[in-house]
Amino acid sequence: MPKSLKPALLLTRLSIFAFLLPWQLMRFTSPDSAKGIAKKYYSVSDMPEWLGLAIGVFWMTLLISFVLGLKKSVSYALVFILHAGAILVTIKHYIPGQESYNQLFLAAIPAAAAMGLLYVLRREDTLLSLGGKWG
Repeated sequence: MPKSLKPALLLTRLSIFAFLLPWQLMRFTSPDSAKGIAKKYYSVSDMPEWLGLAIGVFWMTLLISFVLGLKKSVSYALVFILHAGAILVTIKHYIPGQESYNQLFLAAIPAAAAMGLLYVLRREDTLLSLGGKWG
């Protein structure tokens, strides 16, 4: 593998973390906003606040594991699968011409591709990774 791959993978991991972090912090700083997003985009009406916080705790634990490179087979896969699942659930917002089309949603697609790529190359992602090659 080229020497330049390791810094690129680290940058990808840090970028994905920075991309996902605000959404999870919002669960703690603005629970009503998180509840509104769950209702509007995921058709989850009346989500209890405790559930939103529990999801936030789960995601924060996952993101910390991810950014530290811990349990890569699990953390990288879960970040990718959950993000890709969110894209599929909200797919109508990605289709031009639909009333609900939102161009800002398109940023999630290359982010998902980067997550998938990082999962595939997880054994090479060792720079500043506490999990090492197999972590």
